[in-house]
Amino acid sequence: MVETSRKTKNKQGRAGVIYEINAAKGLTLAIAIDVKQIQLRLTDLSLKVIRDQCFYIDPAWQQAELAEAILRFIRLAVQDQSSPLLAIGISVAVPVNSQTGEILALPYSKFSIIHGINFKALLEEHFACPVTLDNDVNWATLAEKSLGIAKNVSDFVFIYFGEGIGAGIYLDNHLIRGSTGISGEIGHIMVNNKENLQDFVSNHHLQQALEEGVDLSGHPAISQIGTTLATIAAVINPKMFVLGGPMTKYPQFIPAIIKQIQPQLFNKVSFIPSNAPNYAPLNGVQAGTYELALSSFGLPSPPEAE
Repeated sequence: MVETSRKTKNKQGRAGVIYEINAAKGLTLAIAIDVKQIQLRLTDLSLKVIRDQCFYIDPAWQQAELAEAILRFIRLAVQDQSSPLLAIGISVAVPVNSQTGEILALPYSKFSIIHGINFKALLEEHFACPVTLDNDVNWATLAEKSLGIAKNVSDFVFIYFGEGIGAGIYLDNHLIRGSTGISGEIGHIMVNNKENLQDFVSNHHLQQALEEGVDLSGHPAISQIGTTLATIAAVINPKMFVLGGPMTKYPQFIPAIIKQIQPQLFNKVSFIPSNAPNYAPLNGVQAGTYELALSSFGLPSPPEAE
């Protein structure tokens, strides 16, 4: 697992030995599943990416077909590799119990086909290796802390804007999951008697407005998002909001939110775009899977992966 790469000599003349992880000893597989697609990233133990793939989910699939497709994609990803698969990490775009692998079904979910699939149990059975699992926004939050813009920040909130809306809460250098694992599900906050936040945003056609490049001043969805983030800022008091997800790629989106929210804030808070708006969940699960693989050998993760 660990090999000697070279010997060195320090100023006092004492010989030292530098050790490196043998990259050929195994592979890790990171998987990010959302409403539309399945992303896979296969890496060796030097963190070299061997395979980066994306498969689209057929809207006509039933639950069993989705599960079988994921198993098939994994087999295809590793079939030509001689090194063993040491660990698998899964990111899912729904709330999940990260310990048991149980999907936590919420009302008005846009991804109900995934409810009832225990990926942790399924993949451990088929591939005989440890599996780590969490929801996409938690993985993205951990990626921002370990690899991204919030690396030196101990209190921040990551907000994902896409098919759904969710928050990852990182306080006092800890990810907050809550008693049942559903902390941060802000998209399910009811904003009136009929709609939650993510449905309100969808029903007011924010995505279309972004694509058309229209002025977002006074847009109902932006107003509601601003109010929600101001409430989070008042309750949690973060130093920073990191904004990610597909909507943040539109240049008018984040400035419109900042303009809307600033008058509602009574503490200084930074609003920073993610460095990897579309890949933060995959980046996070890749780092977590690598740590899991190292821990199976009794090794700590290196500083750059912590």
